[in-house]
Amino acid sequence: MNTPTGRRNVLIALPVLLVGGTEIQTLAVVRVLLAAGHRVAVCCYYEFEESVVEQFRYAGAKVVLMGLDRSTDGRGATDHIGELVRRLGAVFREERPDIVHVQYLAPGLIPILVARLNGLQTIFATVHIAGNYAYGVKAKFLLRLAARLCTAFFCVSRGVETFWFGSSAVIDAASVQTGRRHFTIYNAVDVAGIEKIACLSDADALRKNMGLRRGPVLGIVGRLAEQKGHAVLLQAMPEVLKTFPEAVLLIIGDGPERDSLEEKSRNLGLADRVLWLGSKTQEEVFQLYGIMDIFVMPSLYEGFGLTAAEAMAAGLPVVASDVEGLREVVEDEKTGYLCRPGDSLELAGRLKELLADADHARAMGGRGRERAKALFSLERFSESMLLAYEALSRNR
Repeated sequence: MNTPTGRRNVLIALPVLLVGGTEIQTLAVVRVLLAAGHRVAVCCYYEFEESVVEQFRYAGAKVVLMGLDRSTDGRGATDHIGELVRRLGAVFREERPDIVHVQYLAPGLIPILVARLNGLQTIFATVHIAGNYAYGVKAKFLLRLAARLCTAFFCVSRGVETFWFGSSAVIDAASVQTGRRHFTIYNAVDVAGIEKIACLSDADALRKNMGLRRGPVLGIVGRLAEQKGHAVLLQAMPEVLKTFPEAVLLIIGDGPERDSLEEKSRNLGLADRVLWLGSKTQEEVFQLYGIMDIFVMPSLYEGFGLTAAEAMAAGLPVVASDVEGLREVVEDEKTGYLCRPGDSLELAGRLKELLADADHARAMGGRGRERAKALFSLERFSESMLLAYEALSRNR
């Protein structure tokens, strides 16, 4: 059912609505589409946090919470999949979307199959992550099968697109005319908002309120999960502290690895040099960028590296892993340093280099801010997403 005058009904489907980069980017898509006059519904199959749901509702989207239990306790996997298929089909028939946009996270293929079985003509999907560390031949086969069933498949970096498809192209007016069916659309960063909050906040007052002295502050933002490399950073900290004993590490985020990471921190003698700040709102995270000297993102695999791009927008140098996505965000030796994933000694060395040369660190941070403005702004993201929706929709 097409809406009048080119406006469309869009349904965005994703497994969870929790605090994370995928949800932040999905919210950015929602805001772009609503500003362009489209009607948007968001369907979440599994877990959600009410605060995140409210952000989507406040933006103007309808939110459909299916509330399914993804565990298979007491039932077979077939029953679980069958319930997901039935419930999704019912949502698609009720909402009657012109476009379904699937956030391709497990179980990404199933919503695409259900959309096809329900006769939907325009199906987009976005994959947010890549890397041989986590994904093998089977995952590539399933994703490429899903892509054949989609109108177009989007990737959050060229590294992600190349990993899954073997080639890449940032979407533009020329590339959408070539018949290509997969494209890169870089994630969006609120550069202006970050600058306003991080750069204009009273950093001294915030440090004082947190009980921080004037020693250097390192920071990491992300879910406490193996992928994000917190254990590598903790392993690097004793070496950093040998030279900079007043350094403090801020760990922002929560997740399943928190208990084991806190134990590791204690075993390494870091108890008084690490602050576990837990989950924070976006505005709180932006404020915390303002008191950091260096941002660290030692992920073992990554699709883009949203918080690295945010930190760059805040004027911070970034030390990150040399993996897909991050090597497109961080320009090695210009806006920060890229290290071998999992190498705590190299990570410690790069951190000490920047801590020893504040002018060099500030110069890198300034170049990072300009890079974030040029490549990852909300304006550029909006242009790319609207181009994709207009040029690639089969019912336009």
